[in-house]
This record gives sequence, C-alpha cells and structure tokens, in this order.
Amino acid sequence: MSANAMPIEHALVRSTVRLLAGPQGGAATSTGTGFFYQATHPTTNMAKVLIVTNKHVVKGADVVHFVLSSAPAVAALDGQHQPLGRKDQTIVWPLAGNLLSHPDPDIDLCGIDVTIPAGMLIQAGSQLRSMFINSSWLPQEADKVGIRDIEQVLVVGYPKGLWDDHNNMPIARTGTTATHPLAHYQGKKNFLVDVAAFSGSSGSPVFSYETPMYRTRDGSYTPGTKVQFVGIVWGVIEASTSGELKVVEIPSALTSVPVLNTSLNLAIALHAEIIKDLDELVFPGITRSAAH
Repeated sequence: MSANAMPIEHALVRSTVRLLAGPQGGAATSTGTGFFYQATHPTTNMAKVLIVTNKHVVKGADVVHFVLSSAPAVAALDGQHQPLGRKDQTIVWPLAGNLLSHPDPDIDLCGIDVTIPAGMLIQAGSQLRSMFINSSWLPQEADKVGIRDIEQVLVVGYPKGLWDDHNNMPIARTGTTATHPLAHYQGKKNFLVDVAAFSGSSGSPVFSYETPMYRTRDGSYTPGTKVQFVGIVWGVIEASTSGELKVVEIPSALTSVPVLNTSLNLAIALHAEIIKDLDELVFPGITRSAAH
C-alpha cells in the first residue's frame, strides 16, 4: 500500500500506550492506559514528551513497561495497515526523576517524562508510529459555546488489559457524554461518559468525535470529521450491594479480585483542560509566558 495522508482515526488510536507498572526487576503489579502528550515552551520551543495516565496506575511502582513502535517511514503501510519494517521495542522506564504528579490530591493525573527513550529512537533514524496529543487538541474558547450536553465520544485504551499485542494497538470504543463535558459533575472537574470502563481503562483519553458530518460554530453541518480532546478516564460509578452509588477509581491491579458491586457502565473522566497543569510542571512559568 502506498503512503497516503493518514485519516484522523489512525492518529487517535496511535496516541495511546499500554502501561504495566511494578517494582524494579520484578513482575508488574498494575496495568492501565497512557497517552502521549507533548508540552512545548511557547518562547523557546523546547519540547518534552510525556505519557499521561492516572496516579493510581503507577502508585507504589518503581518502573513502567511500555512498547514503542517505529519504522523507517510510518506512512508507508503494508496490506494490514502496519508500517513497512515496523519494529516494536519494550521500554522499562524508571519513575524516579521522571514522574510529574498533579499537585491537587483530588485530581488523579500524572505525566511520565519519556522524552529520552522517544528521542533515542528518532535519533537512530526511525520514525515513531505514536501520535502526540498537544494543547491544540483541546476545545478552543470559540468552540466551547457550541458544545452540547450529549456529544458523541471515542474512548481509546486497554480495558481488562485487552489489546492487539501482535500489532501493538489499543481498543477503541464509541459512546456519548452522560453529563455536559464542560460542567463540573458534583462540583468537581469531572464529567460522566456512557461507556463501560474496566481495569486497564484508567488513563484512557476521551475524544469528541463527529463523522461523517460535524456541526460548525454557526450551527450548520458540513461533511467531514471533527475531533477534540475532552477528557481522561479515571473512575466509574458503582452501586453497592445495599444500593448506594459511589464514585471509585478503576482497579489497576493485575491480580483478580472478587466483584461485589454493580457497574452502571458509566465512566468518570477528568476535564481535558486539566492537562495544562502538567505543562506548568514541565516548564514552570509556562502559563505566564503563554499569556504574553
């Protein structure tokens, strides 16, 4: 297959990475989803590459394991839509000195600086198949007025640790927002998504996804696909055996645990805007620089 312009869906599913976390030199104890995020300083253009996930995915771990796919030219695809000459490299990366945790204990978000391993593959002459999300994927101020209570969404990740390990690819699922994606659900920086979430879904990015028609700012519709980065999955709504509803973290442990509660198939996601706080951790003062 010849190299052609990649559809946006190719980029979305290539933004994520399956994470295994655990002790140095030992077996992994937890699993989750991460996605690549590039923070760029507005004045120096210095860039850092992070894998963004939930704090609870890496809690107590020393290292994370993930797979990077690369090829001489990632746009040159074979008959299975994989880059010709693709190579997969398993990275075991220390968290010490590379973990950036959101300072608010109520916000389950962190970034892992993977600039070095990603850069080493690029410097070796390879192209990374991974797509890096950046702040331009967030809804712009002019777009926010038109965002509706019910939006079609795409959630990409590794539910129950499920993935296509042969091709190093995630699982993509569609659903809708269950509360307004900009409103603070129960007064916190979260919203609900009508998509089932399981162990391994923690850290999954949520994209608004309109195709084959999308609504423009004036309310009319035009052919094409519109995608925006709107959230990061971290929890679920469950009903206990007594009927009490609770917001709980998605379990990340690799060991099986008995299921005593009933899932309502509602995931809870952080507002994607919070990711800008990680920019500030990477480049202190970046918020002030961007304002000028």
